[in-house]
Amino acid sequence: MKYIAHRGYHNKNRKENTLIAFKKAINDEYFSGFELDIRQSKDKKIVVIHDAYIDRISNSSGLVKNKTAKELKKIGVPTLQEVLKLATDKIILIEIKEADLNIKNLLKIIKKYPNRKIYIDSFNKSVIKKLDLKPRKYKLGTLNFMLPNVTNYPYDFIGIYKKALTKDLYYKAQKLHKEVFVWGLLDIPNFDNSLKKEENLYLIVNKKI
Repeated sequence: MKYIAHRGYHNKNRKENTLIAFKKAINDEYFSGFELDIRQSKDKKIVVIHDAYIDRISNSSGLVKNKTAKELKKIGVPTLQEVLKLATDKIILIEIKEADLNIKNLLKIIKKYPNRKIYIDSFNKSVIKKLDLKPRKYKLGTLNFMLPNVTNYPYDFIGIYKKALTKDLYYKAQKLHKEVFVWGLLDIPNFDNSLKKEENLYLIVNKKI
C-alpha cells in the first residue's frame, strides 16, 4: 500500500494545489506521488485548481473560467506546465474537472514531459475515452462511486471511493493487472488494513496516517 498526497502535501500554512505543496510531496519519502485537479482559464490555459470558483482559496471571487492564467497566478494557482516542470519520478495523478477541457491542449503539454509518470482520471468517462490513444506513455483511469465492472474495464488503473472498495474487487483488479487508487479518505480513513501489504494499492490522503 502506498500513499498519494491529495492536492499535494498541504496544511494550514501551505495551500492545496500549489507548487510548494507539490514540492513538499516530492521531497517526502512517505508519498509515492501527488494528486492535482485541472481546469481551463479564460485564456485557454490549463490551470491547477479544484473548485470552479476561486472564492475558497483566495480573498477574491469569481469563476476560474472567467480569469486569465496570469490573474490566477496572483492567488497561487499554477499552470499544469509549471507543475510538470518539477523534477520528479513520482506519480503525478491528474484529475480532469471539466467535461469541455481542451484535450488537444492537454496532450500538447503532456508530450513535452515524456519522462514524467503521469496518470490521468476523471468522473467523466467520455473525457477519458478521448485520451485513450495509442501509443501513449501516460496511464488512464476513471473515478467511481460504485463498483465498476472490472472484467470489462478498459483502462490502466481504477479510482474507487473508499466505501466501494472490497478485497474481491482489489484481487480481481490484480488479475487484470490494474492498479487501484482509493479516494474519499480525507483525514480519518476507515480502511481495511489487511490490504496494507498490497503493492498496487494507492491511498489518496490529506496527511500522513
